[in-house]
Amino acid sequence: MSSPLMLLYAKIRGSLATHGWCHLPLLPNAGSAHVVLELAQALGRLYVPPGCSATFPFIKTQSAMDADDSAPFDQPAAIGWHNDFSTHKRRPVVSLAWIARADPLGLGAWRVASCDQVLTELRSTSEGMETARFLSETPLPFSFTRDDSPAFFRVIEQRGFPSGRLGLRFYGRAIRQGALLAYGEVPPPIEHAVSVVESTADSVGQTIHAETGSLLVVDNWHAFHDRQAQSTSSLLPLRSSWLCFLESLHEEISSSSA
Repeated sequence: MSSPLMLLYAKIRGSLATHGWCHLPLLPNAGSAHVVLELAQALGRLYVPPGCSATFPFIKTQSAMDADDSAPFDQPAAIGWHNDFSTHKRRPVVSLAWIARADPLGLGAWRVASCDQVLTELRSTSEGMETARFLSETPLPFSFTRDDSPAFFRVIEQRGFPSGRLGLRFYGRAIRQGALLAYGEVPPPIEHAVSVVESTADSVGQTIHAETGSLLVVDNWHAFHDRQAQSTSSLLPLRSSWLCFLESLHEEISSSSA
């Protein structure tokens, strides 16, 4: 690994460990997604999405007014607080999103929130503590689209033995959709718990401008992220980004092995 990439690697690993996410405003050679791929391969084992290849395992986003439910990253509306592949029993542990071309109207900002901070904030009130207990004990239905059968998962799970660090599996839209499929409605206790988590993430989250060449790396157990409303019609080329995922992280690389 080159020295510049080693520095980026160290920054990402440190930020993932402490915050659950890392933002890099501008990558070297920002015009090439191959830099992102090289960095991803240094960080961990690649997850290859269906229809992609191991040599270029990216999902390319392109905003569109008529985007399907299965591609919320292409839809004009904000995605909402989530971590990726929340409906999968086994899911990539890390996601990378690189902006190849920013939104022409300056929309589509990222939002990020540390799950550690969300949990700390929940524990600071009696309502939050009751919500955390509910989400730790009660499996909720998740469904990514209207055609999926709901899969039941606990939102709060213990991750990272033996440290006992807690992680969150969350996507408000997927939980509400799963509840509609499972029960024909969103039961009030589920709606309340989801709303409390979303408002808590609002209170501790940060907003980051998604400019061309910027990279967002998130741990899918220890951070929430969101993409706010984006342009879907313009005389200028629309936002385009490349999404890449890791099944697992490698052991730390020492500087002497670079």
